[in-house]
Amino acid sequence: MILSLFPIHRPRIGICISASSLSAVALRRPWFRMPIVKQVLERPLPCGLLKVSTTVPHMTDLDAFANELRALTEGLNERIVALSLPNRAMHMGVFTFDRFPRDLEEREGLIKWRFREDLNLTIGDARVMMQIFPSGTSTQVLAMVVRQTILDQYEEACGRAGLIPASMGFSHVQLIGLYRRLMKGNRRLCVMQWADDEFVLLLFDQGKPVFLRTKSMISGRQDLRHELIGTIQYMADQTATADKAIESSFPLYLISNRSKESITQLLGGEVSVKVPGTQGEWQIEIVPFGWESVPVHFNSQMGSLNGLSAIATVVGQ
Repeated sequence: MILSLFPIHRPRIGICISASSLSAVALRRPWFRMPIVKQVLERPLPCGLLKVSTTVPHMTDLDAFANELRALTEGLNERIVALSLPNRAMHMGVFTFDRFPRDLEEREGLIKWRFREDLNLTIGDARVMMQIFPSGTSTQVLAMVVRQTILDQYEEACGRAGLIPASMGFSHVQLIGLYRRLMKGNRRLCVMQWADDEFVLLLFDQGKPVFLRTKSMISGRQDLRHELIGTIQYMADQTATADKAIESSFPLYLISNRSKESITQLLGGEVSVKVPGTQGEWQIEIVPFGWESVPVHFNSQMGSLNGLSAIATVVGQ
């Protein structure tokens, strides 16, 4: 789910922006071969330079932020880039529609209305990004909204740094695109993106999103297993169905920058969890995805979760 801004060639530089750091990835695309990551660059940001919000522009000093972007990319030849913006700049929702209009303006208006009615959010001048999943007599929509003033500020910062943003998006969806070829599930599968301080979990049923939860983790990584089981239990309660044949065993793909061994240790040495539900017990197999699973070749070092997101901006499309 990418917001395209200019009709130019597919970028080979991906940049992920977070409140505390910048990450850049330089990619090479050989003909008929897997992409090659040439460089992974990481740069911490001065404390307080970015104040991430869903309501107001983030940069306390636009020129200073542009200088950070310029310093990050000064050794790169390409000036056309794909951006991954801070996830906390936007709101995300999963909606079901019995009838979904064809006209784009009507669609955007309907999505904004659902954000107001269902989630009690005031959207204002927000830009709508969406993925549409037709489903028989209904339509599932995975939607994100972000204020236009926030996007405009990042575009201006790129311009001052001598960069051309070919696309802007968010890692919550970009990382699913990066790994989607590796995800296997008969009917159901979950995808969870986890950082130290928050996670987002999406449940897909027959290829369509049906459940979404985003949650902050104040206590950090020590609570991973507790938060995971609690969220799956809540998901089981919310998605209860009268269908007795519903799949009760399916994978959960956990995306982070940690190794499989580290994830297994944080989960208490187990690679699956069992959760009771109204239709019987759910058994969820945890499948870690990280740098070891990225479908590219590396000519460079690996990096942070932001680095993974930077790769996703240019590979997972």
